Amino acid sequence: MRRKRRILSVLTIIVTLIIMLLPVSEADAESSASDFRMEGSTLVKYRGSEKNVTIPNTVEVIGRSAFEDNKNVELVVLSNSVKRIEPYAFWGCENLDTVVLGRGLSEVGDYAFTKCTGLEQMTLPANVTAVGIQAFGDCIKLRDISIPNETKSIHETAFDGCIQLTIHCEEGSVADDFAQAFYERQKDMPGYGEIPEDSSSGTVSDPSQPSASEPPASDSVGSGTSDSNESSVPAEVQGELLGSTHVVGNRAVVMVNNMQLEVYGSEGGQESGTAAGVISADSPDGEIPKYTIVDGKIVADQAYYNNSELSNVVLPTGIQEIGEFSFARSSAVSVVLPDGVEHIGFGAFYHCDELRDVELPDTVMCVEPKAFSLTMWVEDFLKGESVSAEDDFLVTGGVLAAYRGNAAEVAVPEGVRVIAGEVFQNHTEIESVSLPDSLLVVGEGAFEGCSNLSRIVLGKNVEEIKDRAFLGNTMSEVSVPSSVKKVGLQAFGNSLIAYESGEAEYTYEPSATRLSNSDYRGVSDAGEQVPDVTVTGLEALFGTSVADNFSTGKISLEGADRSYTLNVSQTEDAAAMEAAFERVFQDAVPDDMLLYDLELTDESNIPLKRLGKQTLSVVLPVPDALKGQELMLFALDGNGQLEKRAVELVDVDGVEAFRFETNYLSVIGICGGGM
Repeated sequence: MRRKRRILSVLTIIVTLIIMLLPVSEADAESSASDFRMEGSTLVKYRGSEKNVTIPNTVEVIGRSAFEDNKNVELVVLSNSVKRIEPYAFWGCENLDTVVLGRGLSEVGDYAFTKCTGLEQMTLPANVTAVGIQAFGDCIKLRDISIPNETKSIHETAFDGCIQLTIHCEEGSVADDFAQAFYERQKDMPGYGEIPEDSSSGTVSDPSQPSASEPPASDSVGSGTSDSNESSVPAEVQGELLGSTHVVGNRAVVMVNNMQLEVYGSEGGQESGTAAGVISADSPDGEIPKYTIVDGKIVADQAYYNNSELSNVVLPTGIQEIGEFSFARSSAVSVVLPDGVEHIGFGAFYHCDELRDVELPDTVMCVEPKAFSLTMWVEDFLKGESVSAEDDFLVTGGVLAAYRGNAAEVAVPEGVRVIAGEVFQNHTEIESVSLPDSLLVVGEGAFEGCSNLSRIVLGKNVEEIKDRAFLGNTMSEVSVPSSVKKVGLQAFGNSLIAYESGEAEYTYEPSATRLSNSDYRGVSDAGEQVPDVTVTGLEALFGTSVADNFSTGKISLEGADRSYTLNVSQTEDAAAMEAAFERVFQDAVPDDMLLYDLELTDESNIPLKRLGKQTLSVVLPVPDALKGQELMLFALDGNGQLEKRAVELVDVDGVEAFRFETNYLSVIGICGGGM
């Protein structure tokens, strides 16, 4: 649990004092007044174009949608006369980064600051008693908010989508109770804390290339047929076919052939040649571009997160995987996935509020939890408003995506191949379940929390039962057919597994590799453990005398509550790093690059990959071949895309060493600074 205390931002206080003490000339006041359309004491509409706006002291209410979608305003100061901010007042003010609230404010209405994606901090004055529905929804850069003791009503969704938020308040207050529940809900959505700040654009980070939010200009007409609903437009630059854009309703998703992209620096100027001269030791971190579509096969994690330019999403053939949160909170209305897609990641279409139609191919073999949660498609079905669903099962392409029944005995219909993650989770009314012979995969947490489940009949052909699939059932023993090849962590909870033939392979899902999910790994409470990180593997790389200096105390994990082990080894498999360099630079890895595998584990011995907001600080000896040089360090993200990390040279008891920080564990490459 994060430490929470009531703090007033020094910056906000200073800005407030300066702005509210500034004199306003009569001419300025007259000019400013003409920008405000008033009805009595209510500001109905702001019609100005100023970046900095001070609300007149005659205003008592900021009316509904008064500033909605204003792209100019960056700073707003509310006078002490303002008592209420009504719904949608500042909805979609993307560039609004500072709001100073007056002392008279008593209520922040529903959706008042929703999608103010530039807002970073806020202090609610003592008179505020209520914060409405999604009042700060999707303020993805909002890091800090101070909430007073006087606030007695905070809607559960008030900060929905505030992925970086820390709530400052007094212990024992209503805000404190809300904060604890908020942080717990965030734990259920691992990954939001890892979304990069600039991911909301949903674009290729290379500024010169076509993006999802800016369809490329082209004189070409799409090949093949077209109609008023859909067409394909080639994206051409310098005569090279970079990819294609599927355009539906004047909106587009860009599919890029990364192997033909030029390399661009952070300022957008084209660099010639390959890696040489493009990236050096003093190049800014983050200069390396990342792509929404990786090698034509993977829609990258968070690729189109919060993208408001999408409509009908039609992905091209060749796509095999939809990454985590790749389309989450976007404006997608329909989705058609092509044959060949096998894996749909965690939260891939989470909270796509307008997504009403989904077509999945019969090649899909895994749908991770929350992939379609809080979409119109699922929500309408659960409420009984879906005209396409005639029974209690929402099925497309052989994937069971949702269940709305309440029967004690459940028979999953024949034809279902895959049960998506968490479909039956916490349906405590279920006492028995019968799975069809068509079923191949039982998804992660599919029947987790079905605490009265006392009878499980598995189909004859089921091949994989994922993590926590039946965790919490009441059976002492479960019979598993010979068709089962893989069984995940805690798949049957405490039930004894009786195999009809040889034991299956024991596996684990990506969720188990997240640091925060210790309960998924089945590890015990940390108790009185002294948090530390022990390093192994260095002796083989650097010799005993050097390794002893780095085995303990040099590497730390922020917020650790238990002991961890970091094993460092030299990798012999350079394929992933070579592919990453080829993708970006069209060149091989540098000749002097040394590759190391970093594997962090706890008592479960499961490799921990994603550390969320916690940071691992790593200090390692400089290899002999690189001593005395400036260094560069590269790593890979979850999709195998290249990242450059800041690296610092340090001295450890006379040994030349380098230090870097990471919240994702992967192979790293260290080389000299003159690529």
